[in-house]
Amino acid sequence: MTTNEVEAKSDDAWLTACAAPGHHWFGLSGSAQVLETLFTIARWGALAWTAQAVMDRAAAHETWGLVAFAVTSVLTVGVGWTASTLAERGARAVATGLRRQLTGALLPTTGRTSETGPAEAAWAMVDLADDVADFHAHAAPLGRSAPLSMVAVLAVTAAVHWPAALVLVLTTALLPLNMRLAGLFAQHGADRQLAATRHLNAVVLDSFRGMRTLRELGAVGRRGRTLTTAAERLNKATMSVLRRAFLSGMIMDVVITFSIAVNATYIGLSLLGYVQVPHAPRLDLFTGLLVLLVCPMYFAPMRARASAFHQRERAMIASDAVRDIVKDTPAEVTRAARPQPAEPVGVSLTAVRFRYDGADHDTLHAEAEFAPGTWTAITGASGSGKSTLLSLIAGLRPPSAGAVRWQTSSVRQEPTLGGCAWVGQQTVLLDATVRDNIRLGRPAATERQVLRAVDAAGLSAVIEALPEGLNTRLGEGGWGVSTGEARRIAIARAFLRGARLWLLDEPTAHLDADSEREVVEALRRATDGCTVVIATHSFPLAAAADTVLTIDDGVLHEARPVHAW
Repeated sequence: MTTNEVEAKSDDAWLTACAAPGHHWFGLSGSAQVLETLFTIARWGALAWTAQAVMDRAAAHETWGLVAFAVTSVLTVGVGWTASTLAERGARAVATGLRRQLTGALLPTTGRTSETGPAEAAWAMVDLADDVADFHAHAAPLGRSAPLSMVAVLAVTAAVHWPAALVLVLTTALLPLNMRLAGLFAQHGADRQLAATRHLNAVVLDSFRGMRTLRELGAVGRRGRTLTTAAERLNKATMSVLRRAFLSGMIMDVVITFSIAVNATYIGLSLLGYVQVPHAPRLDLFTGLLVLLVCPMYFAPMRARASAFHQRERAMIASDAVRDIVKDTPAEVTRAARPQPAEPVGVSLTAVRFRYDGADHDTLHAEAEFAPGTWTAITGASGSGKSTLLSLIAGLRPPSAGAVRWQTSSVRQEPTLGGCAWVGQQTVLLDATVRDNIRLGRPAATERQVLRAVDAAGLSAVIEALPEGLNTRLGEGGWGVSTGEARRIAIARAFLRGARLWLLDEPTAHLDADSEREVVEALRRATDGCTVVIATHSFPLAAAADTVLTIDDGVLHEARPVHAW
């Protein structure tokens, strides 16, 4: 077996494994589809019986035939709706399972950070998970129902008139080759469409994120042309896929139409007495009409399987992209997190070096000790490595060399993700109430705990001034409060977590002098007894620290007294 065949088999196995969360629902949906086929056969049988009764002028049979047709029609519609609903539930289960894996892979986990870009991450969460789920919702029930449905139709056809069943069997031999060609024909086009979609997603996201910079540089027009080009590229790739799908579908329709036409011609000539197959049962209106009505049903599963070939190629490409993101994450995601330290945490950096992938030199060299319960300010020029140092202490990324350790009186351990509080220069506030935004730090917090956090962050007066107090709804991005007030909401949120190590990345950036003083006071109250490490350019904030460290040329210098800074 070649390497490509091994990889293809592995890809197939992974795509199949993705269906596991919805396996139960897909099985039930497949069973419902078989019932739908049986009820449909019964419905067409009732219709053919009614037509024969009309020809024979048998009023009683005609009435019972209409009743049977009505009942089986209701049953067919009901079972069909049930099959669709069950398949949708299975699809939701598959999509939810994939999104859970993606969440675990994209969010930082112990010892691992994701290198996936935001555009690709959003695309995988929103679109690719649904592509895989939609394929399984279509293909998994069909895999169970198609053989049984086709056998049922063929058995009924053979029972009433075996020459018609023979035509169906002979025609069936032509279809698998066409279905395979349909899938191969669509694969190249789907690859191009995937690349174009990925490119357009990245261009759109980068354009929105950098809109202010693009305006300042007068580059909005150029970026618009880039966006237009990317959209046209996706449009061409999509049209190519549609043309290929249409052509392969047309070939299948020709084969199916030919089979039905042969049967229709044969039945018509037989009813007129022009054709008689030796040893074949006599054809009457009931038999001929029933055969003509159920023949298209025989090919319906194959038509659906042909459609699944196109969906499968899209799902394979989607699963490859998802698999690249989630690979090597299950063990890390499921690994139990170490408990959060319950006392002030000291931090030690031992011969720590960090180098970004692809860089030709280290970004940071650090050797330091941060005593429990103290404030330490990290200063240095923009881009010197202050935020990188904080991310190493938080455990958001591992050092390239050396060791970062948290230590208490009884424990010395590697950083625990989620075990520290982080307040940055950009405060994320949701379109929700003030209470809900604060409770992000601890969703199960009681009202008393929320009020303690409000008091610790110096927000009491601010809350009282809001129209509905803690129930005041903030607009998306924090509309309704000032930048300083939003920063103090972030402090209250961090206080509610109860972490004993706080990492602050420019927490007073973009604040005026009064707001900065209020935030510093709030931080002092909220972090009483905690260890605090601050990356800052602010002299007032650094002056509030017990110790100041400086990063020059990527090297963290020894601590020196604040009054000498």
